[in-house]
Amino acid sequence: MRQAGSWRRPLAAAALIIMCCAPPAGAREKIGLVLGGGGARGAAHIGVLRAIERERIPIDYIAGTSMGAIIGALYASGYTVDEIQKVLDGMDWGDVFRDGASRDALPMREKELDLAQLIPQEIGIGRGGVKLPPSIVIGQKLNLVLRGLLVQTTEYVDFDTLPIPFRCVATDVGTAQEVVFGEGDLTLAVLASASIPGAFAPVSYEGRLLVDGMVTNNVPVDVARGMGADRLIVVNVSEPLLPEDKLGSPVSVLMQVLSGLVDRETARVLATLTPRDVVIKPDMPGIASLDFGKVDDAVRAGEAAAMEQLAGLRQLAVSPEEFTARRAAQARKPLGNPAIAFVDVRSDQSRTAGLVQDRLGQMENKAFSFEAIGAQVARAFGAGTYQRIDYRLEEHEGEYGLVVRPVDKAWGPNYLRVGLQFEDDFNGRDDYQFNAELRMTGLSSTGAEWRNLLQLGRESGFTSEFYAPFGRLGRWFVAPQLSYLAITQPLRDGADEVARYRVETSAGELRFGRDLGENTRIALIAARSHDRAKRLVGDPSLPDARRDDVSGIGMSLLYDSLDSVAFPTRGMRFEASYTRLGGALGAHEHGGLIRLSWDQAATAGRNTFSFGLRTSLSPDGVDTYSTNANLGGLTYLSGFGEGELIGNQMAFARLMYYRSFGSTAALLRTPLFVGASLEAGNVWDDFDDIGGDELIRAGSVFMGVPLPIGPLRLGFGYADTGDRSFYLTFGSYVRAGFH
Repeated sequence: MRQAGSWRRPLAAAALIIMCCAPPAGAREKIGLVLGGGGARGAAHIGVLRAIERERIPIDYIAGTSMGAIIGALYASGYTVDEIQKVLDGMDWGDVFRDGASRDALPMREKELDLAQLIPQEIGIGRGGVKLPPSIVIGQKLNLVLRGLLVQTTEYVDFDTLPIPFRCVATDVGTAQEVVFGEGDLTLAVLASASIPGAFAPVSYEGRLLVDGMVTNNVPVDVARGMGADRLIVVNVSEPLLPEDKLGSPVSVLMQVLSGLVDRETARVLATLTPRDVVIKPDMPGIASLDFGKVDDAVRAGEAAAMEQLAGLRQLAVSPEEFTARRAAQARKPLGNPAIAFVDVRSDQSRTAGLVQDRLGQMENKAFSFEAIGAQVARAFGAGTYQRIDYRLEEHEGEYGLVVRPVDKAWGPNYLRVGLQFEDDFNGRDDYQFNAELRMTGLSSTGAEWRNLLQLGRESGFTSEFYAPFGRLGRWFVAPQLSYLAITQPLRDGADEVARYRVETSAGELRFGRDLGENTRIALIAARSHDRAKRLVGDPSLPDARRDDVSGIGMSLLYDSLDSVAFPTRGMRFEASYTRLGGALGAHEHGGLIRLSWDQAATAGRNTFSFGLRTSLSPDGVDTYSTNANLGGLTYLSGFGEGELIGNQMAFARLMYYRSFGSTAALLRTPLFVGASLEAGNVWDDFDDIGGDELIRAGSVFMGVPLPIGPLRLGFGYADTGDRSFYLTFGSYVRAGFH
């Protein structure tokens, strides 16, 4: 008897609680929708919502985590199911997982640095030592997408005032505790909830560092109950654990451990559900959390899983009239396109707020447009020093304005990047190039910076440049530069190498220019250089040493809209310059120097054709190393070594074709390019010697992969002089300069 009483008393107490908490007779029970996290598998929530609407089930509360937070926030904000699916179908998830604007939209300064062939990944350098970026992706593009979808007109929003009351869950990195958002910045709350640890940067919000809520509460059943829900519809889209034979890397093992911990906590939460709740677990074999190319399959799986629970769902249905009225009341009310009366850029978290003010200030007195604002934010973000640029539309006394807050990278403002290139022709001739760049940014509100580049290997030297933009949008700039460069240069006579020289160049340069839009730059250049050449080996009848002093003033025009310098598929890069050399500052060379380079790319499907042209001409016969031009290397007269041909005059043209292979829908796309080139060109000592009879004709076949550390290329080149080479090299197909 005592044993029986031990369970009867708790049961009676539980029954009493249920009776006390039950809604009054005739009152409709409040229904809470719980949407769990699961990456791309979370698209199944759309299918579940479609089935719920078809069965006329009203939703009173929504709680979500990660992808469940994204879809839940959209539905709670009044988006229809079809609108939500359109949003997901229209997203280029591969682009979302890449930070910054596309290359053709970058500021000219960033395009200029892009040609330095450095690894994009950077580390911070400061008084506190080395600071590493917290993730692979900062998350700015996802932030902009959510900003455009979840627009709010005040800094803090009570999530209970949304068409459907909403909560989302994130994780505080500092305490490893869950954080439930019920008010504040809706976009940042959802972004934090979906910031996968290690993939997206943590979101700093009100003194806390936040990541994906899946770590602490992937299926927030208790949150929905706490909102007041009487009955729950719970959608669990978590990914099943991998079998042992699939755990072949440290990363997969780490992710398996994390998934196991998440699943264990989820199982504990699901065990608290009652028979009155409905649990939906879509069957999605073959769909992983990163398979964003299978969104439609996940939607269908979600709808099918919901239909299997029709018996439980239909108990929650209301009349057609009541459901229609509720959904009409919950409909989103688009903001429209009000005029922007003011632009307020906050400077409390950025050294270069002035640059952002210039960019976004252009929107003042114009109609509000997500596309236009997003484009300006993306261009400002392209300066490369921001971790995030937030904005919102604020209403004040009937007028609307933009409030913008740029946030500098937490690991800045000084950044170290390195680059490693090597070339081996498999015939005893190889070399390497190591570059290290220290870039100190934020030296003025418009983005002044000091760049120092160290080079070791084929070219050894040091370059120090101070770049100071000024004026509206930082379009004007002045850039003084000092450099030292040493290189071992072969000298050929026809098909034979006759000597090798060690050439050292010390130079100073001052550029003053202006950017015309995002793709065009003009500049005036004053330069002074001193060359020293010493013969290392070769024909003793050649000079042992030589010194040259060069001074000149020139003008350059640059247009650059290429989408990539590694394997361009669209756009053009055109550069033309004229320099007049004279006797100023002790120089002894006189004459003019004309230089032109042009690269054009166009793509049809997976097929790309690229045309290139380069020429360096001195009609007055200027003859110094600083004014010489080089040819040689893969697709730059293939068959010859890198920079093997050198002369006072140079002309070169090429036509390339390459085709990309690999999935275009993959989240982390790493295509393989296979192609061929036809080339013609040569170098000459005298302007009068230039002629078609001496053109060298060459060609190559190659394959390449754009790796994170740089484009890796394997190729074979042959020239009609009989020179041939195999190439294994890092390096881009588009180059800056003529050496």
